[in-house]
Amino acid sequence: MDGLSPNPLATMLRLDGRRAVVTGAGAGLGRVIAIALAQQGAEVALLDRDAAAADESARQVREAGGRAQVFVCDVAHAQQVQDAVGQAASAAGLDIVVNSAGVASAPGMPFTNNTEADWDRALAINLKGAVHTCQAAHPWLLRSPAGRIVNISSITGVIAAAYMPPYSVSKAALNAWTRVLARELAPHHIAVNAVCPGFIWTPLWEKLGDEMARHDPAQQGSDAADVFAQRVRQHVPMQRPQTVQDVAYLVTFLCSAAAANITGQIIGVDGGVTI
Repeated sequence: MDGLSPNPLATMLRLDGRRAVVTGAGAGLGRVIAIALAQQGAEVALLDRDAAAADESARQVREAGGRAQVFVCDVAHAQQVQDAVGQAASAAGLDIVVNSAGVASAPGMPFTNNTEADWDRALAINLKGAVHTCQAAHPWLLRSPAGRIVNISSITGVIAAAYMPPYSVSKAALNAWTRVLARELAPHHIAVNAVCPGFIWTPLWEKLGDEMARHDPAQQGSDAADVFAQRVRQHVPMQRPQTVQDVAYLVTFLCSAAAANITGQIIGVDGGVTI
């Protein structure tokens, strides 16, 4: 049909009757994304290896008027993910997967400072964690009339982040995985996209900032907040940090009917860093 749908945009953005899985939902971006999806009407399954943190996220989802269940698993372990997603989907199916679980990596500079364990951990969680979740969700998404997968990547997967090679490479691989999966699932009307946050103050960035302050001689005497503020000033054209809400709103849009024909895209929320 040509022209705009008679349905108002507000209706198209609603997720009533949809069921979502959000990994890494115990804190940071994962928690805020889960709350945003629930506020639009989705029932949300919160996956995290930290049961207490996931329970707190569930409490906040319910406080915001949404519905949530908690499933404890480590996305680095395929069988744990298979079991958790299976339990989450068994009652009412599954329509949405948001792969938000992620870890930073120890600073490189030079890259030879990174150990095999650094590489293994970044790839196991940032890349294989998303693969495990998509594999577990695949049969359920094929049954959905409007399946969606959103991978939370990073601007470091688009531009080189020499100060943490394993993280940057794992996110670049996640972007490639997004495109591969989008191509395969397009005939099933399942949209797959990646969102690349820029500079957002989260527990992950706080930990990264502390490590950068310890390892970079130029940052001696700084704390994580100082490192973060300096990076924003140096690298963000809009001269302001981004927020978890910025990302959550985009994820919610990509999961809605309004984004039905958007797939295979790597979308930055970065204040212009990747221009």
